[in-house]
Amino acid sequence: MLRFFVRCMMLAAVPHLCCQAALTQGNAPGCADESCGESAGTPKLIGDHAALFAESCDLWTQPTLTGDWFGLRPEMQKSGVTFAGRSTHFAFGVDGGIRTSPVPALGAGDTFKYTGRGEYDLIFDLEKFGGLPFGSLLVRAEHWYGQYGNVSLNTGSFAPAVFGAALPPVPNNPGDLYLTNFVITQPLSKELVVFAGKKDVLGGADQDVFAGGDGTDQFMNQALVANPAFLLGLPYTSFTAGAVMPRDWGMMSAYVYDPQDRTMDFFNNLDDLFSKGVIVGGEIKVNTNFFDLKGDQHVGGMWKHVDLTDLSFAEPPPGVYPEPTVPGFPTLPDSYTVYYGFDQYLVQFKDKPQRGYGLFGRASISDGNPTPIQYFLSAGIGGYSPVGQKRGDQFGVGWYYVGASNQFGPIPQAVFGPRDGQGVEAFYNFQVTPWMNITPDVQYIHPGAGAIADDAFVYGVRASVRI
Repeated sequence: MLRFFVRCMMLAAVPHLCCQAALTQGNAPGCADESCGESAGTPKLIGDHAALFAESCDLWTQPTLTGDWFGLRPEMQKSGVTFAGRSTHFAFGVDGGIRTSPVPALGAGDTFKYTGRGEYDLIFDLEKFGGLPFGSLLVRAEHWYGQYGNVSLNTGSFAPAVFGAALPPVPNNPGDLYLTNFVITQPLSKELVVFAGKKDVLGGADQDVFAGGDGTDQFMNQALVANPAFLLGLPYTSFTAGAVMPRDWGMMSAYVYDPQDRTMDFFNNLDDLFSKGVIVGGEIKVNTNFFDLKGDQHVGGMWKHVDLTDLSFAEPPPGVYPEPTVPGFPTLPDSYTVYYGFDQYLVQFKDKPQRGYGLFGRASISDGNPTPIQYFLSAGIGGYSPVGQKRGDQFGVGWYYVGASNQFGPIPQAVFGPRDGQGVEAFYNFQVTPWMNITPDVQYIHPGAGAIADDAFVYGVRASVRI
């Protein structure tokens, strides 16, 4: 009876996929090594999906809730079309946080909220459709429902505490479906892969094995998903082009973005492409093998030639993503962030060496104006749990420090009282079935908006279903 009830409840949920199909070497643009790992169900190659559903599985052992659709799913994959989806549910509360709200977007603390998010992917094998060897087209649609951002706009922190609940960033449109990815990836050789199209920014830079993704399978606080110094100032989805260059020693990447957020656009406004400026970035990642254990070190940078609010006159409200420009106030046209990150396995499981747990860390320095975060630090431990190895449980404990700019003027100081902020997050991801995980999560936040918020304690549960 219990299994029947759970099945009925899960069939009411709706889908997601972690990342686009991976390449012949390395990972696809936007995929971290383990942030798109086995528990998230990300394919290493498009053809792997067909093998994944080749065997008939019952509800409790099959890799997705809806199984192989009576053979239709593997047949679609053989024809070059892969579907994958995820439905993620956030139930979180905050004690403390914002005392009084100076802007309508922010709400008071001491509240509890529910948010749902669905992601639906179609991956087309372009070799079967157009003869492009190893080429792929990712088409992704997303929506949210419930309370936008969950409690992220109630903490007074610049980085959203429940980041996955603030995506896609259309706060007044619950339930509306948006096309956030339409991107072609084409390997030209084993050492050069190019991509172009409309693409979200998640996973594109500064990703660690133990801290990355999009807030639906590892850490939830945006500061532990990716560096907020550059991520908060990026459009969620926009038109882009770039290249990934896998090497035996690691990988290099470079890309260019249109700075306008195109979440609500398809290809209907190409006449104003790059009319508001340009965003350029790049990264070098070096594989390491300290103590015969996997790891990597990476350095990168991002330059934005786009108008952002001059902090001497105003400041965007904390917790809002992407960071908006405050209407009616002066702007500055250029900003930059230079960053460093690493991850290092401490343990790799003998039976599954691609799994294990280890350390991660990030650091960056920025211009300080118009970027409100002048420097950033984070560190922690995470990965697959030694306690729940058979199930594929994951865990993480992380700390971050947000160094506020020292160039805030009298108005933002009076309204928000910007200061250095920091936080700690801990989660444990129970892999209940191959297609469902449940994640208790707790966070302590010392928010950056000191004039309007007290220290906050965020607590709750995330449930994610692969469909």
